[in-house]
Amino acid sequence: MINIGIDPGLSGAISFVSDRICVVEDLPTMPLPGSGLITRKIDGRTLAKMIRANVPIGETAEAFLEQVSTMGGKNNAVQTQGSLMRSLGAIETVLECLGYKPTMLGPQKWKRFYGLDADKKKALVTARGLYPAAPLSLAKHHNRAESLLIAHWGLRNKA
Repeated sequence: MINIGIDPGLSGAISFVSDRICVVEDLPTMPLPGSGLITRKIDGRTLAKMIRANVPIGETAEAFLEQVSTMGGKNNAVQTQGSLMRSLGAIETVLECLGYKPTMLGPQKWKRFYGLDADKKKALVTARGLYPAAPLSLAKHHNRAESLLIAHWGLRNKA
């Protein structure tokens, strides 16, 4: 069983974890046409290929997707909210087309499991401790760390 953990958003990440593997990648994006404030979107075709490459045919998998909210936070602009929900919808659609019904996980639920709060540095430290070989060397890799912790949560807490 492979657990897929996804931290959604244009700077989000996806992780694949089992007792045998640990793969972490940034979510693929592509340019949006036009000249709006939001210039990128999730590349659904590449995301589907990425999932297929990391979940071999015949292997079972479960997907865990962080449930996002458009309420509160520092970046609460309408454009940011729209982009986040668009990204979430694209990710959900790709998962459903591949036959996965994602388990939506509120950040409070998986973060509580690790004793974490909103501090991104703590998520990085925790993920590095669990998966020292994962590509989490930079501070900007906090989204990778969160996707990895979401996948690991699924490994330890079958929903």
